Amino acid sequence: MTPRRRALMLTSALLGLLGFAALAFADGPTLHEFVPDLGADEGALVMSSGGETPDAIVSQGEVLPAPEGGPLDRNSEAPMAAGEGDSVRQEEAGRRSPDFRPDRVTELNGTVGYFTVFTPTIAPFKRVTALDAVTLARDGTPILSGASATRVPVEVLGAHAPPPDERPRDRFWGNVVLDFSEGRTVPFPSVAPDARLLTVDADPSVRLTFSKDSADNFFATAGPDAPRYVRVIFLTDAPRTYFGQPIPAGPVTFHADQTPALPASVQRDASLFAAELGLSRDSEFGQALRALATHFRSFEESSEPPRDTGRIYLDLSRGKRGICRHRAYGFVITAIGLGMHARFVQNEAHAWAEVELPGDAGWLRVDLGGAATGLEARGAENRPPHRPDVTDPLPRPEAYERAYEEAAQMSGLRAPEPGEGGGEGQGGGASGVGEDGDSELSGAAPSEGPSAQPQPGSGARRPLTLTVDRRAFEVFRGRELEVTGGARSGGGAVAGLRVEALLRAPRGDREWLLGVTVTDENGRYRGVYGVPPDLPVGDYQLLVRSPGNRELSAATAR
Repeated sequence: MTPRRRALMLTSALLGLLGFAALAFADGPTLHEFVPDLGADEGALVMSSGGETPDAIVSQGEVLPAPEGGPLDRNSEAPMAAGEGDSVRQEEAGRRSPDFRPDRVTELNGTVGYFTVFTPTIAPFKRVTALDAVTLARDGTPILSGASATRVPVEVLGAHAPPPDERPRDRFWGNVVLDFSEGRTVPFPSVAPDARLLTVDADPSVRLTFSKDSADNFFATAGPDAPRYVRVIFLTDAPRTYFGQPIPAGPVTFHADQTPALPASVQRDASLFAAELGLSRDSEFGQALRALATHFRSFEESSEPPRDTGRIYLDLSRGKRGICRHRAYGFVITAIGLGMHARFVQNEAHAWAEVELPGDAGWLRVDLGGAATGLEARGAENRPPHRPDVTDPLPRPEAYERAYEEAAQMSGLRAPEPGEGGGEGQGGGASGVGEDGDSELSGAAPSEGPSAQPQPGSGARRPLTLTVDRRAFEVFRGRELEVTGGARSGGGAVAGLRVEALLRAPRGDREWLLGVTVTDENGRYRGVYGVPPDLPVGDYQLLVRSPGNRELSAATAR
């Protein structure tokens, strides 16, 4: 059997989960392939039947078909319209406000609706409005606004576009209706400031162009002949580091040259309040970010607002009372005053901040809590949540944790938390890698390996047992390695589960991802992977692991 034939058999097994017909191996198209060069963690698997838009992606161990189209469903969707929001309190669903004016209503009663766009879901963190500057209203109130309305084009890159840097990227389906009745350019939601558009399908088929401004607000523009409503199904990706990463060392002013200056009176107040927290423009970035997160995450929702001294920024920041928008407002002004490149981000249900880290580490989402305890995520049924295998690097005060516990009881909303993907557990047997030549498998006859153990961070998810059939291998560089096994939970087979195969260096200081496969309807997996030709000769540990899914914990075959 040729290597191509063997690889296509693996492809066919994967697509069987989605009900595709059998593949003619010799001349048929390749039905899926990895987006190349994604580093140590490949992100998601893309499945395609030959068109520009994939039929499905595999993300976090689950097969996610492309979203379905259809007419606008006003119960679960809010179309994005050109008309501006009113800049008061939370954003109006489907609109983008040009600025944000603070208020003194520091409690939020009742249920807030959130309209789901992305799969996996990122509720309540859909980016609609990002503001990166501070100006003064006529009455002297500091308001948040956009630094520049100038927009730059955003290209649609294709499903297999190589990543722009070494950071791993997570993929998401998007499904949104655009309303062009009020103008030809409408706001377009995003997952992260440096998200990319990979594929776009419009229904009805019209030509759309995309752009974004200085705060990475995305826009979609249609020609004059476009109908009122256009549904857009798109594939996007974003750096996983946006959702959590270690804070690199550097001065708090590392990106000060990209930060719009505050009005003089606001800068005086921001410097005064920062000094009360023990911070200045001479502070180290990580120290400043942790201090700000600790303070603004410690706010309490209250029916009694802070005392009104006529300086609302200082009143809110010192009073430590308010919901998400008050926390993000105070955080962003203080951060900009220190020299951080920071933004206020919001949608119809939540507000948070994002900061650019020192060096080329990119942006970090900073959730400050204060989301509605009664959050109704409309359109989220049967969509798995996004669980990035990253860690929230910031302090989590008791008030922050307590508020999210209450929100989880009412609406299932939860705080960002440490990584929930596959851990650093030990894997299957050893692999000996030789210089060159034919591969020879050696070792005991196939048998069911010991059960895997749930990894930390799996919460209340059910335990998963992951097995590998063969425990020892002898294989040469540049040749193929076949790995087979099974996945079970509670005595039953687990189908459609992502399984990763990796090699770990003898000293345990580095891992190489060989590839990813998915279990079949019997809970069995099979992968045929190429061993990197430049791998140093030596003994390696084979790791076979799965991040689990929303019901099953992560596991590693032992």
